[in-house]
Parts: sequence; structure tokens; C-alpha cells
Amino acid sequence: MTVPVFNVFKKDVYLYRIKDKNTGEYCLNYNNEPCECGTKEWANILYNSLKIKNPNKDLIIVREKYIVKC
Repeated sequence: MTVPVFNVFKKDVYLYRIKDKNTGEYCLNYNNEPCECGTKEWANILYNSLKIKNPNKDLIIVREKYIVKC
């Protein structure tokens, strides 16, 4: 049995993604999906590893709101 809960503060969820500043494209992982992290610290680690792999790209970390698809 599920009980409806009212008056609960819904927290927004954000993701961090790595984006190429010049083209606006997201950096992709080995599954051809955008690289995304849940925390800023992991995004910094991912950013550093991608910067080593792609030294010529101008990369930035982008914070985006996570939208759940139903």
C-alpha cells in the first residue's frame, strides 16, 4: 500500500557534464553517452582525465538540472 505524502520539499537534482566550449557538444564516454556526474568533485576528476586525453579541446564543466523522463 502506498501512502500519499503532501507538503514535502522536493529537492532539485543537478548533473555535471563536460562540454566543448567551441562546438557546444558534450564529451561522450565509451557508450556514446554524455559524460555526467552527480557531484562537482567527480566532475573535476572526469574533467582532468578528459583534458589529458583531449589537450586541444577547450572543455568546461556545465551544471544542468536533471529531468526525469516518465
